Amino acid sequence: MKKIMYYMIVFTLTLLVMSLSGCSSDDDIVKQEEEVEEVVEGPSAEDSLTVPEDTSFLGDSIMYMKTYSLSEYAIKEVSVSTTQNGHITVMGGYKDQSTVYVYAKVDDDKDDLDEEQVKRILEKYYTVDSYVSNAEIVANIKEKEGVTYDSDFRNLRISVKVFAPQNVSTLLNVARGSIIVKDIHGNQHTATSVSGTIKYIDSSGKNITVNTENGYIGLINTDASQAMNARLAKGNIQIALPKDAKAGLLLESSTKVNAYILNHSNFSGTNTRTKVEGTLNGGGYKIEANSGLGVINLRWYEKGKD
Repeated sequence: MKKIMYYMIVFTLTLLVMSLSGCSSDDDIVKQEEEVEEVVEGPSAEDSLTVPEDTSFLGDSIMYMKTYSLSEYAIKEVSVSTTQNGHITVMGGYKDQSTVYVYAKVDDDKDDLDEEQVKRILEKYYTVDSYVSNAEIVANIKEKEGVTYDSDFRNLRISVKVFAPQNVSTLLNVARGSIIVKDIHGNQHTATSVSGTIKYIDSSGKNITVNTENGYIGLINTDASQAMNARLAKGNIQIALPKDAKAGLLLESSTKVNAYILNHSNFSGTNTRTKVEGTLNGGGYKIEANSGLGVINLRWYEKGKD
C-alpha cells in the first residue's frame, strides 16, 4: 500500500512539473515578442544592407519583399501608407540596396490561421504595391475595391519595414499602430497615426511633423534645421535633446510639462506647470509640442538609455 501511495505521489509531482514547465515556455515566448518591438538596430557607418534572415517581425510572417539597387535608383524619399492596423519601421544608413518588407497576420489573435491561409487572404482581399517613382520608394497597402467578402475574409494586421539610405525624407501613415524611424537624415519628415507610438530616433531634417490622436510620441536625439512639431490629443510626448541643442520652445499640455533641465543659465522665458515658452541655449530651430491630455517630458539625451 505504501509503495502504491509513493508511486502515485511521484506521478502527480511529475505531471505538475511538466505543466509548470510548459507555462514558463509560453511566458518566455510572449516576453520575446514584446521585446522585439523595441529593438530598432541600424547599420554602422561601414555597413551596407544585408538582407535579414529573420522570418518574422513583431510576430508577423514575411509575405512580400522588394529590393532596389541604389546604384540604379537615387532614393531621396520613403513613402509608406497602410489603411490597416500594423507597424511601420524605416531604418537608414544602407548604401548598396534599399529593401521593402511586408508582413501580415490576422488582426484577431483568436483566429488560428497558418501562414498560407494568411497569404491567400492578403492576395484575395488586399492590394500591396511597392515601386520607385521620381527617386521615391512607395509602399501602399489597402483593401481591394469591388471585392465580395466571402466567409474566409479576415482583417489583417499588415506591417512594413524599409531599409533605406540615410539621407531620405519620410512620409508615413498607418491606421493604428507604431511608426519607428531610426538613423534618417533627410529633408522633410511627416508621420501620422490614428492611435499608436511614433518615434524618431537619432534622426534629423529640415522639418519634422508628427501627429497621432492617441498614444505616445518620442523625439529621441533628433533635431531639425527649421522646425520640429509634435501633436497628440491623448498621451505622452517625450523630447530628448543633446545638451548643446539651441532651440525656441513652445510646449503646452493641459496636464503637465516636465522641463526640469531648464534653468537660468540655459533658458530664457516662461516655465509653468502646463506651458514652456522661450529660448534654449540662446535659441535656434523651433520645437513645438502639444498634448491635450498627457504629459510632455523635455530632457537631455543619454546615450544607451533611449
